[in-house]
Amino acid sequence: MTRLISLPRGGSPSTLDALRVVALALLVLPAGAGCGTGDAGGMTSTAGSEAISSKPAIPDRQATEGPSTRIEAPVVRKAAVKVPDAPSIRFRDASESSGINFVHCSGNSVDKHFPTANGSGVAIFDYDGDGKLDLYFATTRNLPLDAPNASGGNKLYRGRGDGTFEDVTDRAGVGDHGWTHGVAVGDVDNDGDPDLYLAGLGGNRLYLNNGDGTFRKAGPGMGAECGTWASGAAFFDYDADGDLDLYVSCYGKWAFGDERPYCGDPEKRVRTYCSPQTVTPERHFLFRNRGDGTFEDVTAAAGILRTDGRGLGVVACDVDRDGRIDLYVANDLSPHFLFLNRGDGTFEDVTESSGASASESGRFQAGMGVDAEDVDGDGLPELFATHFREDYATLYRNLDGRNFQDISAFAGIVKDCLPNVGWGCALADFDNDGWPDMMVVNGHVDDNLRQIGRDIPQAEPSRVWRNRGDGRFRLVADPGPFFAADHVARGAAFGDLDNDGDLDAVVSLMDGRPAVLLNESAPRPWIRLELLGGRSRPATGAMVQVRSGGRVIHRQVKAGGSYLSVNDSRILVGLGSAERVDGVDIRWPNGTRTTLDSPEIRRTHRVLEPEAAPR
Repeated sequence: MTRLISLPRGGSPSTLDALRVVALALLVLPAGAGCGTGDAGGMTSTAGSEAISSKPAIPDRQATEGPSTRIEAPVVRKAAVKVPDAPSIRFRDASESSGINFVHCSGNSVDKHFPTANGSGVAIFDYDGDGKLDLYFATTRNLPLDAPNASGGNKLYRGRGDGTFEDVTDRAGVGDHGWTHGVAVGDVDNDGDPDLYLAGLGGNRLYLNNGDGTFRKAGPGMGAECGTWASGAAFFDYDADGDLDLYVSCYGKWAFGDERPYCGDPEKRVRTYCSPQTVTPERHFLFRNRGDGTFEDVTAAAGILRTDGRGLGVVACDVDRDGRIDLYVANDLSPHFLFLNRGDGTFEDVTESSGASASESGRFQAGMGVDAEDVDGDGLPELFATHFREDYATLYRNLDGRNFQDISAFAGIVKDCLPNVGWGCALADFDNDGWPDMMVVNGHVDDNLRQIGRDIPQAEPSRVWRNRGDGRFRLVADPGPFFAADHVARGAAFGDLDNDGDLDAVVSLMDGRPAVLLNESAPRPWIRLELLGGRSRPATGAMVQVRSGGRVIHRQVKAGGSYLSVNDSRILVGLGSAERVDGVDIRWPNGTRTTLDSPEIRRTHRVLEPEAAPR
């Protein structure tokens, strides 16, 4: 039997209350050496039979070849309707009042070592189970790794539920001082508490949650250390055995002191970052959880061992609606990977045939961040990737679960992407009208191009586009003060930090304090679903249909996404002008289904996955 727990308004469970020493390093490191001063710089609807209506006016689908996708049941397709004009999306910059004093350290120096360009991510999750979202900030550091550390290390902040936070790093024991690009969150040991996985240089680390507000570092035998230059990661149960497995994206072969080209202007003695093409790509990893909290490398056995991708962002979700969790990976100047889960412990690599590995012209783009969400209302999640300047963030329309079309130009996002370098991103409904909008945070890699005659600043404006509901997006002119200024952004995570029923954002800024952006868009009705698997963890891969106001809104629980970051795993569904929900249909990863009849709106509903019938 499915267990449903309706939580109080606001979403919190009523039962839970709950380079020598740093001074010497500042003397020997050059000014601007990369440690900031802290300046913020297939489910069938139960609503009765509905005719499948025509698609929105989006460019004609191109003929595709290959076997048809495995869709478990018909998708209820609703014609997109243009969203009427409404108050704009707007965020308040609450950084100063948030209580967060973390400062990122890139390690950037005049030597321009490649890893110092890529920055770090941030995780939004509830580490102590009190129903309030907490924040974990990752940082890199100065190089080499055996030099005195000029970084303050990673930081954990406990959320108070109102958009303010307290530093609990030392108390929790997660003040890691290694090199961290990416963060992943998942219950590795099946004890009901979320654990932390850190990816970067010098070996990846795993911190296991003790369930009492503290963590312990896993020993060297945990099996997922990688030992390469790792970037991002995501936990998901690829083989449906009840244990969380792990995908790790890796960038390339790099070691401090290796011979490298001089990029920039040798005569002026000004180094800039070299092209990604000067870095040989490194293999990525798929680790299977043995069930005891340790992992084994199954990349080759699963059919996804590739060595041609400089890996960064990764998102795990059900791309083809067959009930199995797939993988989409952004790679830098190399093909974006798309792996479709066969359900037998292996994946089908459809990278080359998918249409989502390159731009419309077939050119490999410099991929950073990724996301997946159904932006046109047909039940199939689109794929999205951010890229370097003079390129554009790419929106790939999901044609049938395995074939995609670059519709970025039609969507209206190309022009405003071209001047900037995009990193963290989201396809998320920021104004609660039921249509996922788009955010991209930007920042160039080089801070010294003007010294060699190129008028290109490092700090850049971030962007928000509103989904018009007809396949197109409109740039929001004034989303708030943060967007009116220029920043050097990298990771970004999204979730309802103050539990007021809309999505907020946290942005990691290179060599500075992060930005905490609280959503102050005009309020609209909403419903939140906290979908938990059999062991009380987020049910990654669960598919949801919300029937409301004559529409069917499709969402799913994802892992990873954005850039090296972790988002709020709860599903927040905006209802537009509708003041009731007729029903919610949930298809769980174990194949079972749950229907909620007329659940109350403006409330969080915690739903537990029912046990599957014995096979």
